[in-house]
Order: sequence, then structure tokens, then C-alpha cells
Amino acid sequence: MSQARKNPSVENKTSAEMRVLLGIFSLYWRLDDALAKQEITSGLGRVECNLLLQLDTPRRMGELAKRMILVPSSVTMAADRLEQDGLVLRVRDAEDRRAFLLQLTAKGNSLRAALEKRAERAFREICGLNDDDIQQFALLSDKLQNKFLGCANRCPGKEK
Repeated sequence: MSQARKNPSVENKTSAEMRVLLGIFSLYWRLDDALAKQEITSGLGRVECNLLLQLDTPRRMGELAKRMILVPSSVTMAADRLEQDGLVLRVRDAEDRRAFLLQLTAKGNSLRAALEKRAERAFREICGLNDDDIQQFALLSDKLQNKFLGCANRCPGKEK
């Protein structure tokens, strides 16, 4: 079988960068659709769900805004909603008493764990990658996330 038949993008002479970009778009939209259909979110929006997933450890609101590539006011609104629902608490940062950390409550931890399991299952079903491929993809994703977070820390205001 020719290389073009195994990989249609070779025949179209699509660049590697474009193939990656199109693959990421496809993956994102399919995951977004699959997760939006999940009943586990209890009516929470995408931003609130993403915020829950970011809280594997208590984090400052500014850090969350950078990680989520959002303006701080959007994170504050999402945090307000999660706090109202009893999923998070704002606690003083022991290292800087002027700052607050957002941390999950027991109810928030339970919802986050369930959401994480559903997201992982949806990812596996949608992407069809084996364990080794997922590990490679995770390493590349870590590199990208570290680059983006590094830029956000070096270039405040440029993370949007």
C-alpha cells in the first residue's frame, strides 16, 4: 500500500503543522460536544467545568486566569458560581495573606473526580489512541502547556 493511501494528507501535501492543527481542532470540538452532553455537570457551564478540572490543587485566581487563558473577571464569575453551589472555597494564601486561593470542598472534589473520569473516558473513545500514543500525546501537551504558561508569566496581559 502506498504512503498516500495510508495517510491521505501526504497525497494532499498538507503540512505537518496543518495536520496537527486540524487534528487538535477536531479533537477539541468532539470532546467539547461529548462533555456538553454529559449530565454530570449539574448545569455548570464550560468555564465552571474547566475551572473544576484546574483545581487539582488550590490555586490563586490570577494563576487560574493564566492557565485558562481568560480575563480575571471571567474566572471570578465562575468561582462565584462554584462557591454558591458549595463546590469551592476561597481561603487566604498562607504565603501571602493579601491573596486568596481557590480550593475544592468535599462536594467539589467528588464532582471533579467524576468529571475527570468522564473526560478521560470520552478522550479515549473519541481519539482511539492506545496507551503508548496517549503517553506521547501527554508529553507533547505538557510541553505546549508549559510554553503557554511560561509566556503568560513573562508577558502579563498577553495571555488572551
